[in-house]
Amino acid sequence: MQSMKEIKPIVDPAFLRDSDYSYVNYNEKELASVLCFALSRRSEDLILHQQRIELYARNNNKNLLFSAMVDLFTILENKGTDYKKRILDKYRSLISTRQALILTRALTTSLLTTASIRDLRESILNIGLQGELLSSKHCC
Repeated sequence: MQSMKEIKPIVDPAFLRDSDYSYVNYNEKELASVLCFALSRRSEDLILHQQRIELYARNNNKNLLFSAMVDLFTILENKGTDYKKRILDKYRSLISTRQALILTRALTTSLLTTASIRDLRESILNIGLQGELLSSKHCC
């Protein structure tokens, strides 16, 4: 398993901290929960978003990685296009084509917290609304 120091950072040095994580006294299982809790309180903390993405990528947890990326893209709204592109380029091979397409569309536009996104798990910011198309059999 690679340590965070072995993974080449893709963020500006301003986003890096001296330690691997903000919460260095937690093991891997607890760390995901701690990062999610911290993000629910401080959703604008880009360092926490970056750490959560890298944790899920290192653990090869594709659905949670996608959810973490959606959260980052949501908080950045229509800003940070270059940063979002670097994140997407680095982790594109770890998510599905459909998920990559959703994030590609969100590079230059805001990803709303109410956007309908299928299979969104453990997102802190997006509720992943899904609807069902109604046919005539539903109406009568």
